[in-house]
Amino acid sequence: MEIDLALVTGAGRGIGRSIGQAIGAKGVHVVCISQSERCTATAESIKCNGGSAEGMVLDISDLERCERIVGDAVNRLQPRRLGLVLAAAALGAPGGLIDGPALGEWANIFRTNVLGNLAVFRACLPRMRATKFGRVVALAGGGAAYAYPEFSAYALSKAAMVRAIENADIELRGLGDFALVALAPGAVATDMLAKVQTAGGAVRTTASVDEAVGFVVEFFSRDARGLSGRFVHVRDEWEKYLRVSADTLAPDHWKLRRIE
Repeated sequence: MEIDLALVTGAGRGIGRSIGQAIGAKGVHVVCISQSERCTATAESIKCNGGSAEGMVLDISDLERCERIVGDAVNRLQPRRLGLVLAAAALGAPGGLIDGPALGEWANIFRTNVLGNLAVFRACLPRMRATKFGRVVALAGGGAAYAYPEFSAYALSKAAMVRAIENADIELRGLGDFALVALAPGAVATDMLAKVQTAGGAVRTTASVDEAVGFVVEFFSRDARGLSGRFVHVRDEWEKYLRVSADTLAPDHWKLRRIE
């Protein structure tokens, strides 16, 4: 693979766990991060299959502590080529602005889904800039591309991550071999999806977890700069844009944009 170290948030279960296991099977050392001890179980499963991994029980919404602990781990491991999977997310209670939960809960969702994942990213940036290399995949489905008032706070947080990835791509452009992408994984059969369905939330494109896993493995295995800064769905024809110039796609293709 292009990377030798991967940090995966939300690695205790669901898509994050599956991605962590797949990357570990490729010989990459994986730091599995989650708020619960489940990340340790993910790391143990990787090691039982001959891989290298460690668990990091961490509340990423504790932003300063998160940035410090992740930064210390990266400094200890000294990767040459670092990859991130930002999969951690809290769903929150259902509802929108009118009939949804108190805005304080919206703030908690945003603090985990956006700021917590960005704290992990920021902690890795000094090493990425020093080695002039970085790969980042941020999961950003759940209403990032369309109105989703059934879980409005969650949808807002995912849309924010799409724009954060686009901004970071522009900031890092020209500084080295960097590729960053927001990935819509489709509606995968996870505990979170079950909660969405129980609450009456809309489900559009169902997908296998293998599709998201396959995307990340390919993205981390190739020169993926042709996709950098984009918002990609697992069902897009993204394969054709690996190992091509970043200028191959039209400027507004797979972006958050108005059409005028």
